Amino acid sequence: MKASFIILAVFCPLMVLFGAVESSRILCIDPSPGKSHVIVAQVLLKGLAERGHEITMVSPFKLSKPVKNFREIVVPVDDFLIRQMKSYLNEPPKNMLRTFPEMVRKMVAIANDTINYPEFLALKNEKFDLVLVGLFVADFVLGYGPHFQAPTVVLWTGGISKLTADLVGNPREIAASQNVIVGQQDFTKFSSRLKNFLFACAENVLGLYIFYSQKPYYDWNFPSDRYPSYGDVRKNVSLLLLNSHFTHGGPRPYLQNAVEVGGLQIKTKPAPLPKDIQDWLDGAEHGAIYFCLGSNLKSADLPAHKMEAFVKSLGKLKQRVLWKWEADSFPNQPANVMVKKWLPQDDVLGHTNVVLFIAHGGLGGIAEARYHGVPILGIPIFAEQSGNVAAVVREAWGLEVNYETLEEATFSALLNEVLTNSSYRQNAKQISALYRDRPRTAMETACYWIEYVIRHKGAAHMHYQGADLNFFQLYLLDVLAVVLVAVYLVIKIIKITFSSIVNLCCGKIKKQKLQ
Repeated sequence: MKASFIILAVFCPLMVLFGAVESSRILCIDPSPGKSHVIVAQVLLKGLAERGHEITMVSPFKLSKPVKNFREIVVPVDDFLIRQMKSYLNEPPKNMLRTFPEMVRKMVAIANDTINYPEFLALKNEKFDLVLVGLFVADFVLGYGPHFQAPTVVLWTGGISKLTADLVGNPREIAASQNVIVGQQDFTKFSSRLKNFLFACAENVLGLYIFYSQKPYYDWNFPSDRYPSYGDVRKNVSLLLLNSHFTHGGPRPYLQNAVEVGGLQIKTKPAPLPKDIQDWLDGAEHGAIYFCLGSNLKSADLPAHKMEAFVKSLGKLKQRVLWKWEADSFPNQPANVMVKKWLPQDDVLGHTNVVLFIAHGGLGGIAEARYHGVPILGIPIFAEQSGNVAAVVREAWGLEVNYETLEEATFSALLNEVLTNSSYRQNAKQISALYRDRPRTAMETACYWIEYVIRHKGAAHMHYQGADLNFFQLYLLDVLAVVLVAVYLVIKIIKITFSSIVNLCCGKIKKQKLQ
């Protein structure tokens, strides 16, 4: 009896202090055809499942192995993204704006197919305590928050943009906060602020296009007689989780319900590697290079002349190379190169012998290299990758390769510079120390705030009123108009009054002179 009392006396205050919650039923809808995006959501949900929550995840990709408390509904999707990535390797897009409308249409159509998939529709009569949306363009699925009468959390796999900022009303601060596409700038320069402003204006236009492209889908799936409007649903997000961190995205103002959890997919302690990979890296007495173009771009789709430049340059090195290669055969494979169709990237980068990461510049891979302190040789192909690699170059822990003009000589020169100049490695280690220095891990932070939202039934007290204001109200244009009109009227009245007094006085003086 006494022992039970002591246990209660010790643990009850701790449960209150750390905000323990009972097991909750969480539904995740992540219709993104990009595997790298879904992986981040899967990692977060596995963390929540380990804490005792019951997870249901709807996405195009299955977990590598079953997880307790984790139910999956896998919805097949069109492989258009893979086809598009292959075309980018043959001819990088000159202007992403040209492909943007088609991308939006595809993403929205995939999301619509997902929520009308028979196995998903069978969930509509179940009860969930929270709806988590893995966002990639298609946000009309936010209507399932009101459907289940549950709070909504959005997970975005990058830094904040207009698309996500609008969901919670987070200020964009265009004058001094970097745009995800433009990257970090010196905002004391007029040219930088002008560039940021122009990209922000483009974002506004694209945001309107995305909104009106999705509205018919929302109205069809969520009829107005039973659901709030699309505009209202987008203002009712309880929490926005961003897979970014200020040490690489730059400092900026955030609301309490916009939380950075950059590096969610990174393990604090690397898992054991498969034996053949472990032996290959352990035996790399001069260090090892990891080559990977991500989960969407495939090395096996590289054009022959680009491939030849890579193989010849890497084959000359004394370092061993571990290469993610998706095909069954590798042409002219050098003795110092090992290829695998799949590699546990985070664990590979965590190996002490890995001295360089040749990457396409995706945010996930750069975050993992940043965490483990591995220099990068970046080969950006499209979208925000150029800005990500440019940040690495600016921070002096890597270099950029121009993919369009790639040749063996220039690639070899860049390789040798990063491998022989110890400053890149030293800078990477310093940046790693900054990235790791946090009060909680990314997983602990994300789980805490999700459970906070569940405990407080949506945490309405964190809702920012700015999210409810339109453009004119938010920037006080209506107030400014009234003030200007008032000032004009006051000046006008003073002018009329003054003129009347002057005329009256002049009239009296003239009259006196006449007398």
